Amino acid sequence: MKFTELSLFTLILVTLLLSACIQQAQTGSSPEIVPTSQIQDLQPKNQYDRAPDNNLSEKAIVNSSSSANRTMVAGGSSSDDYAHVKKPHWTHMPVTYRILNEEECGGYESNRIRRALSALTNATNGIVYFAQANDSADIEFTCIFIEDCYEKSVEIYSDHVVRYETICNHELGLARTSTEGNTIKKAQVYLYGLAGFAETKREGPSGFYVGTCGHADTEIHELLHAFGYKHSEDNSSIMYYKSDTFGLSIRKEGACQGSKREIDKSIVDDLVKTYAIRRG
Repeated sequence: MKFTELSLFTLILVTLLLSACIQQAQTGSSPEIVPTSQIQDLQPKNQYDRAPDNNLSEKAIVNSSSSANRTMVAGGSSSDDYAHVKKPHWTHMPVTYRILNEEECGGYESNRIRRALSALTNATNGIVYFAQANDSADIEFTCIFIEDCYEKSVEIYSDHVVRYETICNHELGLARTSTEGNTIKKAQVYLYGLAGFAETKREGPSGFYVGTCGHADTEIHELLHAFGYKHSEDNSSIMYYKSDTFGLSIRKEGACQGSKREIDKSIVDDLVKTYAIRRG
């Protein structure tokens, strides 16, 4: 074969190979190109990503974890064990819970949260009960600390000393629930303490104790919101509307005697009626 024939043959072969490659590229699947502006829209939406906007003028320190909405009940079943109940209710027992920032909450407040859970279980003779979850839970607790809310001052006179302690008005707690029809799917409970004490400064008493009587009334109040119960205008009720909307105040000596609120009998009776009988 002459040199010119070889060059022509090589040119034809290269042309055929290039044509085959182009055809394969045209018939093959090409990657989907998503504009950067659409990437955010592809992420799962979570209505619990943020702490509530409580319109506080004080700076809140929030350290919480977000988790996807839980739509499956404990054990992986989406069935409703209390389908016969026509009011808002949890679909299963136990109701799972988790303290999202337990280390920041500290031992004192974490214990008060568990005291509230136990109080509800004891009041209903074990009909309503709870189990701690390691990941996404039915009820998730978050502790929030408010700065610049507590002030202590001393005035010295020639013959005496006057000490002042003041605490700003602020939320004690807040609960948010997510429902679907008559079923409660998720609840978020936010509990507010004072910054500058044991949990944030590692000194003094708990920021959840200062100005209070140490009862778990606020935690029980918010927990009952998570079960669908609303505020009451009865000032003796655990669900009294001022219990979580008015601020703390420094207690005078003896003011805490007899101050602990019991869970209303009507609420206990309703819980027992709601959860005593499971479907099937």
